[in-house]
Amino acid sequence: MTFSSYGDAIVYGLVLLGSWFCVSRYYPSKHVARRLLPLAVSLHSVHVLCQILLHRPPNLFKRLNVPLNIPVDQLRLLLSTEAGFDWQRQGAVAMPQDVELLLSRLAVHGNRGLFTRFGQLSMQSCQFCSSAGDYALFNLSFILLQYLRTATLSLLLTTAVNGREHLRRVALGISVCAFLAEGYAMTYASDVPLSRDAQHAFMWHDNLFIIRHILFLVLPLLVQMLPPVYAPNPSTHFAPALAHLERVLPRAHLLRYSQEAVMRHPQLRELAVHWWSQQAVEGAAAMADESVQRTADKLGFGYIKRGSPEGSDGKLRVHARKIIESLKGLFTTPPN
Repeated sequence: MTFSSYGDAIVYGLVLLGSWFCVSRYYPSKHVARRLLPLAVSLHSVHVLCQILLHRPPNLFKRLNVPLNIPVDQLRLLLSTEAGFDWQRQGAVAMPQDVELLLSRLAVHGNRGLFTRFGQLSMQSCQFCSSAGDYALFNLSFILLQYLRTATLSLLLTTAVNGREHLRRVALGISVCAFLAEGYAMTYASDVPLSRDAQHAFMWHDNLFIIRHILFLVLPLLVQMLPPVYAPNPSTHFAPALAHLERVLPRAHLLRYSQEAVMRHPQLRELAVHWWSQQAVEGAAAMADESVQRTADKLGFGYIKRGSPEGSDGKLRVHARKIIESLKGLFTTPPN
């Protein structure tokens, strides 16, 4: 960041000290980033306010309060008088090179429309610019840097440390859309020819400057003022899972004991044997169906006894047998 005068440096220094005092007092956080981000927002806001209030783009016609179609000779006379030169006594006054370039370009009526679109600085300082495309490229390069500065600040504000990571896409989307809209307004929407007797016109460059800097001022402040949303701690999910397991474990024990009790009761045992017999008949009928066998083979779950690399059984039988063999060790009584 460059300072145009010592007054700006003093203002920025005072704001830096005041912001650091307020942040240290009202944001007592262990994280240094949480204390530096409000400080960065305050410095950025003061910089944008200084640009709006103190460093607006110059406009020769507004400053001299003259119409847009004023002849160049009258402009030269007014500038010489404003600078303190006596035109009648001293004769022709040598203008600075950039002012002379501006006046020579304003001598062409078509360039006054470019003045309203791209501003005075581009016509005064860009020596190689000769068309609307050159002026647009010259202006948009500086405007892009300003948008990148604000987008970088938005990225810093929308981090997980700051608790506003969910606002990152919104902030960047607003910046990108604003840059595209400004580029469209500067290159296409403002491309309206001026009549020779037009005394006033809409100053596209100056008004877009104000709108752009208002966006730069509001967007970081809005992101910083919105309430943070921090990600939940992963350990908070363990307590509900543990409570669920504590409820499921007694039910599993109850199921095991109830199966043993069913086989001890004659009537319940008869019902259980009948149910399992019915399930065996239905299962055998389903497994004997040729369409079911073909579908199982296509899906890789073949269960019929055929010649396979694993043996005479199907893939599903072999896989189930391996699982059962691996589980036998869990139910084997350990040796004394």
